Amino acid sequence: PPQPPPPPQPPPTPPPGPALPPRPPPPPRPPSMPLVEKVEGLLGQMTLREKIGQMLQLVEYMSGVEAVADGSWGDSSLGSVLYSGGLPSVGSLRERSARLQRAARRHRLGIPLLIGVDAVHGHAQARGTTVFPHNIGLGCARNESLARQLAEATSLEVAACGINWVFGPCVAAAQDDRWGRTYEAFSSDTELVSRLGEAQVRGLQESSTPVAACAKHLAADGATQHGRDQGDAVLSEAELQAHLRPYRAAVQAGALTVMVSFSSINGRPAHGNRWLVTQFLKRELGFEGLVVSDWGGINKLPGSAEQQFAAGINAGIDLVMLPGTNAPGTWNQATSGPWRAFVDSVERSVKTGRISLERIDAAVRRVLRVKGKLGLLAADAGGTAALRPPSSKHLAAAAAAEPKQLAPLVRSKWHRALAEEAAARSAVLLKHDGALPLSPTASVLVACRGGRSLGRQMGGWSLSWQGTTRDEGLGTNVYDGFRARAGRAGCEACVSFSERGDADSGDVAIAVVSEDPYAEGVGDRARSPVPMHGPDHACLDNLMKRRSSRPVILVAISGRPVDISEFDRRSSVIIASFVPGSEGGSAIASLVYGDRPFKGRLCRAWGEHWSLGFGLRLEPPPAAPPPPQEPSPPKVPVFRLLRPAPPPPPPPPSRSAGPGEARAGNAAPDPASDAPLAASAISATASAISARSATALCPPRGCDSRPVRNVFSRGEPGCCCK
Repeated sequence: PPQPPPPPQPPPTPPPGPALPPRPPPPPRPPSMPLVEKVEGLLGQMTLREKIGQMLQLVEYMSGVEAVADGSWGDSSLGSVLYSGGLPSVGSLRERSARLQRAARRHRLGIPLLIGVDAVHGHAQARGTTVFPHNIGLGCARNESLARQLAEATSLEVAACGINWVFGPCVAAAQDDRWGRTYEAFSSDTELVSRLGEAQVRGLQESSTPVAACAKHLAADGATQHGRDQGDAVLSEAELQAHLRPYRAAVQAGALTVMVSFSSINGRPAHGNRWLVTQFLKRELGFEGLVVSDWGGINKLPGSAEQQFAAGINAGIDLVMLPGTNAPGTWNQATSGPWRAFVDSVERSVKTGRISLERIDAAVRRVLRVKGKLGLLAADAGGTAALRPPSSKHLAAAAAAEPKQLAPLVRSKWHRALAEEAAARSAVLLKHDGALPLSPTASVLVACRGGRSLGRQMGGWSLSWQGTTRDEGLGTNVYDGFRARAGRAGCEACVSFSERGDADSGDVAIAVVSEDPYAEGVGDRARSPVPMHGPDHACLDNLMKRRSSRPVILVAISGRPVDISEFDRRSSVIIASFVPGSEGGSAIASLVYGDRPFKGRLCRAWGEHWSLGFGLRLEPPPAAPPPPQEPSPPKVPVFRLLRPAPPPPPPPPSRSAGPGEARAGNAAPDPASDAPLAASAISATASAISARSATALCPPRGCDSRPVRNVFSRGEPGCCCK
């Protein structure tokens, strides 16, 4: 029987002492306000110089940036800040970002800053982050879902540093391998660029930690003559429309920002091209975000500084990126260099009529609208602003976690596994003569400079602007990747390394040839095809001189197709690995040992040897036939061992066959008796079973149990009581 409930206990007696004061009620929360009203309310409170300040972006390392942001120097404001060059750890960046935002909130308007960074393949310029393959590798993987997942991981690691804006993806369609930014482009095919660019825009802005994406560089920066960076693209109308296709896809995906290109189209600089920025982007595509200039790109227009600013703003640029210098001087002082020159020049242009006040208001509206969609604006009664959940439906899934809470997720196990998977999928097998896969216990020599250089493996925009050739940073180089894989098979000593290739060890040589890292401008080349570096040629010569019979597996780590015709004649296997990132060493080892299949296909033609879309596959080894099995003895039914089988039933009484009937002994077999039931037959059978289960009841044959439904009686009397 159930036990009675225990008697209620009296409440505990409070300890003696003075009573605590009651907790004050929370302050009333201001009612939510539509974004349009918030923007117009802030715009109505601004002076002209404060509006101009919202159109300015300064570099974080400039001295005096905080004084400009909080309004203690001058009577303006600051709209945005960008990080540039080699960056410190995640914790240091988070503290810097918090300090900048506190300074902006001390301003009388209290409008937070847009803080941007070039996280073009993961948050690679910061220390301790995950470095993913560059876009050229993602083009070879041809997987939109993978591209989106990488963008989501990037947004998390960027948000953990207090950064809310990524200058990516690059949606250029690189046409000439001599261009130093070829690896930033997904492909030479604008259709593939459009699909992957759209995926990355959605990944950055629709993740659990959304940041603003930036489609760049408007437009056709990958189609300049001779592949010259910041050059001129001579295009027909049809060619221009093809290079504009990725921007249509990015705007449809909801990209919040677009960056204008350094280059020109048919002799007209993009920074001063009103048709391109205003007519095409803003009016034809209906783009509602902000347009930002490139690093000092507006100052490359003709005329004085005041004329340059006016031409760029009138063309449709809403936010002007003004660089500083690392050298000491007034131009590196935010309070006396670019900030004052920009604000004073634009103010004079408005007063003289060179720039209309309506154009200034339109630009500031776009800047504030982007901040509002990122959740940075929430006007209260005092007119100030604070961080709030995002108001855009595209960013409604934003996490409420602070940057400090996201720090443990930076370079997490999941991010490293994602980077390794992306590096493996981006590798392309160009040549194979049957040497793969290798056995984990095979004696292997990893040779040449790229085999033990994490910097060459990550490429440009990694740890610094131009990258580094040193083996520094967190990740796995090729040599360590092979040693780890062989170590899991108990043969870590089977793998050795020689930078010059002059060692006799190893029955198989892994020659890792590579380009030195580079970025924009510095990476341009005059020759086509782009030559490989001399030390790699010497390394391959040494490998052949030592043991000419030793098979050579060539791994080419580069940011574009390079001239490997000489290596082709000496190699048994050629693998193209386009700057695979921090986990590229593990990915290459898993491919060579056969742990993963080759799936990559070229996203651009490689000289005259391999066309766009080329990529070999390793055929799986034929399955061994199953071993012959002895026939098992026939099984005897159990019931036959217990009792004899019942006699067969007597035949039914014979009768004459009716008209249209066949005699039992002469009945022909039904050809459809063993065929699968049709849908109508299955339905009819189910209906018949349902009807029988509803009507056939078990007759009580002297048993004590209650009769139950007899589902399987088949029309005959039966009992299922027992």
